[in-house]
Amino acid sequence: MKFVSIVALFMMLSCSTLNQVNLYSIDDDKKLGSQMYEQIQTDTKEYPLMDEAKYAAAYTQVRQIMNTILQSGQVEHAKDFEWSVKLIDADVLNAFACPGGKMYVYRGLIQYLDNEAELAGVMAHEIGHVSHRHSTRQMTKQYGVTTLTSMILGKNANQLATTTAQIAGTLGGLAFSRSDESEADEFAVKVLTATPYNPLGVAGFFQKMEAEGKSKGTPTILSTHPSSPDRISRITASWQALGAKKGNDYAERYKVLKKNISIK
Repeated sequence: MKFVSIVALFMMLSCSTLNQVNLYSIDDDKKLGSQMYEQIQTDTKEYPLMDEAKYAAAYTQVRQIMNTILQSGQVEHAKDFEWSVKLIDADVLNAFACPGGKMYVYRGLIQYLDNEAELAGVMAHEIGHVSHRHSTRQMTKQYGVTTLTSMILGKNANQLATTTAQIAGTLGGLAFSRSDESEADEFAVKVLTATPYNPLGVAGFFQKMEAEGKSKGTPTILSTHPSSPDRISRITASWQALGAKKGNDYAERYKVLKKNISIK
């Protein structure tokens, strides 16, 4: 009777509540991220990683940006995950982070952006997805009722590990929800407000895409949805609500990064 009550309660949760539920542990996030990391390391055609010795200066600068974000005091799992960042040698306007803290930034994105605050905004957004554990939260949403029922009834105690292993190879394509994207945007603004960076750097990519008329029909970054004036407005509203801090863009310093990442 107790088991039935627990399952019934879970199944009656509203969609908005279920969006916040996560049946996976911190260790599950790290294991899933490690599996994705191994795939990326071996798939050199899809993910041509930039040599860390040849591009040492670029790696140093990008890692400094990550460390500034992690040391802002705003990242909940700053000490729980194994954070790292690698550069991918492809002309792609994208960046992504695996569960557990392993981030990847494409050379094309760095060359496209105008200043370091904009790159910090992108990286803070991706760190937001990891810190809020959006990947495993989405997995819970998709597989949660079946998984929880099996666990409660004792039919499959290893269901979480099995499900994680099954979808590890495709999680990179798992779409975050609109609420996840908004949460990551708000998180990024909050984080940059606690650093020397200009928090409006979070909106920089979208503003540039809008100005160039590229927001539709273009491979997206930070979202499965096209960028839009509405999203820029929400980012600006978050910035204003936090006191409208100006901060620094570090445009000159960013020119050095662009130069260092363009070495042939």
